[in-house]
Amino acid sequence: MGILLDYLSQILGGLAAVGAIASIYYLIQEMREQNRVARANARQNVADSHQEIALEGMKKSMVKIKLKLKNNEELTPEEDAKYMSYFSIMLRSRENQHYQYTIGMIDKGEWENYKRSFKTLFRSEYHLKLWSFMKTTFNDSFVEVVEELIENDNN
Repeated sequence: MGILLDYLSQILGGLAAVGAIASIYYLIQEMREQNRVARANARQNVADSHQEIALEGMKKSMVKIKLKLKNNEELTPEEDAKYMSYFSIMLRSRENQHYQYTIGMIDKGEWENYKRSFKTLFRSEYHLKLWSFMKTTFNDSFVEVVEELIENDNN
């Protein structure tokens, strides 16, 4: 009887070990799925933010300002203030993209695509002037990224 109990105890111990391994495997798979969903949500939030900014940029008053900038025409003080706010919002969105990249929610390839489109902003002297004025309000690591983009684009 004692041998049977020992044998049964060993079988139950083995089954418990298999159950523990299966539980750990399940938890790992669940964490991977949650990470995948969180990354998809981060990407969607970035896309939503970008779309909101794009829609704001399509408003008649903003298009007028953009055309004046393109034609090197002087902005009124009101237009200048409005565009500075718009530009700041664009930069905050990019800063968020950078943050999402640094915490691993956006992969390197996606971040490189964002940077490629982002650096075109700084081909404008007006944007460079605005950046110089407001860059101290941004995260230091983001400022380094922008400064590197500006420097590499000018070389």
